[in-house]
Amino acid sequence: MLTNNRLIILLIIHLIVGILIGLFISTKRSVNELNYSSSTILKKNSTKTPLNMSPHIEIIDFNKPINANFTCMNTKTLLHFFNSSICVYDSKRDSFLSAAFRESISIWDEEGVTRILRLLLRYPHLDFIDIGANIGTYTMYAAALGRFVLAIECFAPNTDRIHRAVQLANVSNRVVLVKNALYTHSGQYLRLSNHPINVGGQELDVVTKPKPNQQTISNQSIVNDPYIVKTITLNELVPILHARGMRGAIIKMDIEGSESFALESGSQVFDLFDIPFIQMEWFKVRGFPDRAKFLLDFFTKRGYVPQTFQCQVLDIQRTDVWPSDLCWTKKDFSFC
Repeated sequence: MLTNNRLIILLIIHLIVGILIGLFISTKRSVNELNYSSSTILKKNSTKTPLNMSPHIEIIDFNKPINANFTCMNTKTLLHFFNSSICVYDSKRDSFLSAAFRESISIWDEEGVTRILRLLLRYPHLDFIDIGANIGTYTMYAAALGRFVLAIECFAPNTDRIHRAVQLANVSNRVVLVKNALYTHSGQYLRLSNHPINVGGQELDVVTKPKPNQQTISNQSIVNDPYIVKTITLNELVPILHARGMRGAIIKMDIEGSESFALESGSQVFDLFDIPFIQMEWFKVRGFPDRAKFLLDFFTKRGYVPQTFQCQVLDIQRTDVWPSDLCWTKKDFSFC
């Protein structure tokens, strides 16, 4: 048995090692934040030694001002410590997500955001990828925690609000915001649906129309219409993740039925990085059996298990009755 003195010494050593590891991770993150913020990535991609990024990727430059009148507020503090800024729509325009926010009192999807924060705290080597960021609820909280966030959002009024919130919260060194839609092919222009009272419910036209008519989109629409969005592939974002020195990440994916399109061209992200947990909306996917099968095959062959947020394993033979939201987890990953 260990004597009290030896036990105390071991505890002190353990504490010192933990502090040193924490300092190492913190220093590495700080260096990467300085060298590979959104504005720095934009500059590096235009120099003689670019990051070899796709020309179709549109990264938001947080150094540019946003000349718009948004309603912005401080968010509710979660886990006794983490809060940020958010810029919302009028509740008549966005009756679900924006309407849920009350200054420092309530937010949209508090349970889901808290779940992600707890996971990021439990696994300090993981960053965050927000696919379908909307107005940035998850993005802003993950950045407030100090993690790097790659946020992908195709609707310009949404990215404008994230842009302003990032400026208000002073977290531009932790967030790279990409204004594109994820799809199977890059460089296409697709139409986004217009939901008059639910901005979060907008979907690409290819969700319900598998073969969109590219010729119906004029050059003027491309410039002036926020409902015309440019596509990239998920794999094209790998250079950004490498530049930030990312080892792994938690993913939140909520893109209104386009999840299979994103992953058809996204295998490199899962092959090159540690992605142990994906929070995914299943509500629209389950209405398309071929897309549900693709996602099932994509994840199961990589060792993922579909679960509810209460850690109940889902029956892979009954994807049509899976809940509206679920998660895919690596078999050795604990989140409950």
